[in-house]
Amino acid sequence: METQTAQIQYQLITSTEELEKIVPELENEQTLGLDTEGNKLDPLTSKLFLIQIATKEKAFVINCQKVDLTPLKPVLEADRPLKIAQNAKFDYSLLKAQAGITLGAVFDTMLAERVITCGISREISLRALADKYLGMKLDKTIRDSFTDPTNAALHGKFSKEQLDYAARDALILHEIFRKQFAILQKEELVNTAKLEFQVVPVVGEMELRGSLIDQKKWRSHIAELIEKRNTINTEIQKDLRHLTDFSQVDLFGNESDAINLDSPLQLLEAFKKLGIPLPNTSEATLSKIDHPLAKKLLEYRGFEKMITSFGESILEKIHPLDNRLHPDFLQLGADTGRFACNNPNLQQIPAESGFRSCFIASPGYKLITADYSQIELRIMAEVSQDPAFLEAFNKDIDLHTLTASQMFRIPIEKVDKEKRFQAKSINFGLMYGRGPTSLGLQIGLSVEDSKKLLDVYFSTYKKVKRWLDDVGRDVVRYGYARTLDGRKRLFTLPERTDPDYQKLIGSIERAGKNMPIQGTSADITKYALVYIAEKLRQNNLDAYLIHTVHDEIVTEAREDIADDVAKMVEEQMIAAGQKLLKSVPVKVDVNISSVWEK
Repeated sequence: METQTAQIQYQLITSTEELEKIVPELENEQTLGLDTEGNKLDPLTSKLFLIQIATKEKAFVINCQKVDLTPLKPVLEADRPLKIAQNAKFDYSLLKAQAGITLGAVFDTMLAERVITCGISREISLRALADKYLGMKLDKTIRDSFTDPTNAALHGKFSKEQLDYAARDALILHEIFRKQFAILQKEELVNTAKLEFQVVPVVGEMELRGSLIDQKKWRSHIAELIEKRNTINTEIQKDLRHLTDFSQVDLFGNESDAINLDSPLQLLEAFKKLGIPLPNTSEATLSKIDHPLAKKLLEYRGFEKMITSFGESILEKIHPLDNRLHPDFLQLGADTGRFACNNPNLQQIPAESGFRSCFIASPGYKLITADYSQIELRIMAEVSQDPAFLEAFNKDIDLHTLTASQMFRIPIEKVDKEKRFQAKSINFGLMYGRGPTSLGLQIGLSVEDSKKLLDVYFSTYKKVKRWLDDVGRDVVRYGYARTLDGRKRLFTLPERTDPDYQKLIGSIERAGKNMPIQGTSADITKYALVYIAEKLRQNNLDAYLIHTVHDEIVTEAREDIADDVAKMVEEQMIAAGQKLLKSVPVKVDVNISSVWEK
């Protein structure tokens, strides 16, 4: 059955015989538009309704509830034809979970747009792309009909509007792809886009595998944090009792709180009575106050934040199908190219919080946690070519200790923890464009003393300063910064007449200095994920990538092969680092355990 409606030409495939007939035609194409329709966003429980495959001229809409998809498997799993998809990770996951199809090479129009407009736009929906590249106003309201639990689609019956909608979404991908690819070539971003497309199946597999969590241990840890929070609350209330005019006692003889620690107004009043007037009770303000109340309040808030961020809300995300967490990894969550993570955000779990040890390996498996050692500082050494930085890494000398030794003019063996901490704060702070005020706050020095320390640092590492100055100047001159692999972050420069011009330019300079460092780290980690996934596939190993946090990668491997997999992971991560770093060695720390720990 062929339908032509408003330039939408498609054939509805309702039998396996019809599907077999079109496969040779599909195999001869260089590119195919690809889309899927289901009734849920969760690929593990969604029903696969339709697969839409489009050549440049015509779409084929396959009714998955009436057709055996086996003949289609070789086409979709091959690297050619190239599959063009919008948010390919979802299509990958849905096809793998519901049809056993492992999607081959893709061009993801959503990720391509993110690469093209990184830093200046996040308008990456299909509706936005159709408007931008085709001048089309898409009506996406029909999409809701697929998720309607009373819809006939559940029984393999589709309305003409649904079929038109499905066919159109696959057909328009060709022209969007053509125009995006031209821009990627012009802006020298093809390499970055290819990397992102290679990461798509890796992320799809990570999400499908998920992570196992010890719920009993998790709840026990929450209980410990609540107890610690309550203890500090009691101490603070006792310290502030003398500031209140009266106290109330409940039926059990317990005194009520003297102050609500979650009330900024009451806290400001309390500090005022203590002779410490404050503009606000933010963390930044309290960090500057040398008073027991400020320190205890920050500690109280730390516990409160962990309780609310990592409490029962995380456990509620455990999937009923397999009792595992399946977070949503956003490949381009940050404009530097870094991953972000949602639903739940496992990347925000502090390494030393106690919560990490609640993530456990499946029975008979081990967790391999591997992370790059000081990768961002190694990147700084590479881009700046500072001889002292290069020497430290090539001789495997602790950079922070060496920095402290050179800054304070003392032998390495005389460097204590405090001086190393100050040097470490500067080393890392410079990559985020931190100045003397921010630095002084962290290391407990006045702005003036902090400035003197920075002057000494820059006189020691002249090439680091020169590189930072050059990048800061160039980002303002050209409006963008790049990583070593060519990833690009754009910046919208303010008008010189803007009253906040200098402030805005300063912010752009800081972000511009950070981009080549953090962005190159993101590129290296993504290459590592691709390399590891390929080795696991080639060797058919019973091991699975399950998680990544910035420069850290977690793999779950069967216990008897965990040592071999760990060695392979280390080798591939080093190879990924060496792809971009030519002047410094790459070091990876690997740990094998029954829990997630470094």
